[in-house]
Amino acid sequence: MDETFIQRKRTAAVVGSMIIPKYCDPKTVYTPKDIQTDMLSEHGVNLSYMQAWRAKEKALQFLRENPADSYSKLPKYFYILEETYPGLVVKLKKTSNECFLYVFVSLCTSISGWQHCRPVVVVDGTFLKSAYRGIMLTASTMDAAGTILPLTYVVVDSENDASWKWFFEQFKQAYGEWPSMCVVSDRNESILKATSIVYPGMPHYSCMWHIWTNIRSKFKKGHLQLHELYFATARSYTLDEFNERMSKIEEVDPHVKSYLYDIGYHRWSRVHATVNRTWTMTSNIAESLNVVRDSTDHIHTMLDGLKRYIVCLENKKCSCGQFQLEELKCAHALAALRHRNETYENYCSPYYTRESLLRTYEIPVNHILDKSK
Repeated sequence: MDETFIQRKRTAAVVGSMIIPKYCDPKTVYTPKDIQTDMLSEHGVNLSYMQAWRAKEKALQFLRENPADSYSKLPKYFYILEETYPGLVVKLKKTSNECFLYVFVSLCTSISGWQHCRPVVVVDGTFLKSAYRGIMLTASTMDAAGTILPLTYVVVDSENDASWKWFFEQFKQAYGEWPSMCVVSDRNESILKATSIVYPGMPHYSCMWHIWTNIRSKFKKGHLQLHELYFATARSYTLDEFNERMSKIEEVDPHVKSYLYDIGYHRWSRVHATVNRTWTMTSNIAESLNVVRDSTDHIHTMLDGLKRYIVCLENKKCSCGQFQLEELKCAHALAALRHRNETYENYCSPYYTRESLLRTYEIPVNHILDKSK
């Protein structure tokens, strides 16, 4: 049994070390079944599913180390963040026995950008899939183009009164309180309590989708006509439009109209809102944040084996140092340019160009005649 256990650990370690490159990009999906298939086709090794699963776990451990150990590295990570982004706001809260509890992060770009956006804050929470689970709370707003500007993210143990209250306390310290400021959420009771304590008197509006989900579950109705009527009513710009559509909802089901009235029209209707919530009618931020585009087109993160390099094409720099010192494109810059489908000529020093080479020798060196001539 001892020999079998030792052999099992060795197999996982060897195969795990071979498949590390597959997990360098966190977005890559590489399952134990894929490991079985590749090991058989490439090396003629037939692994059981459990062997492949253990190899995957070993590769992730080689690459990202033990999840528990990563918590002790948070202070160092935050120090690097603060050095990289002056003006960043980071708050770490620990338990009485010095264990991780909450963390709040707001980048200086978001804090500065907030001053140029309408003060409508959309908050939401999503489950984390790490080894120790937890919840990520987010706050976002809309920029002038109608796209999402992430304001802050917070990691907490669960969505409860204490965690949401801490969230809004840190948010208020980082962003302050503005006239006509409002919050949009899924009407979680903990969010309602927290906002009323931290921001007394500030309007709190509901996500349209949250109310629609409640309508479907409460009245067992989700047909297309009612769906279209409800969302058109919520988005109405005038009272006449709103009243006309509410009458049609009443014709379909008077109980739905009564339910919407009891919630309070100002909670979900654009035209009844006490401050202007504009087009921010939902709180689907947890999904949307995953596809927020880069704020710049010239900065890229490139993975090279186990290391990550930052390439700035605008300044012709790479964190590997080669791009700026040799003034020639390094492998990471080349990869970034291929990703952009852009030519390479504009990203090297003019000293390396064909034109410079030709001009170096444009005046020929002629042979000297024989001394007798």
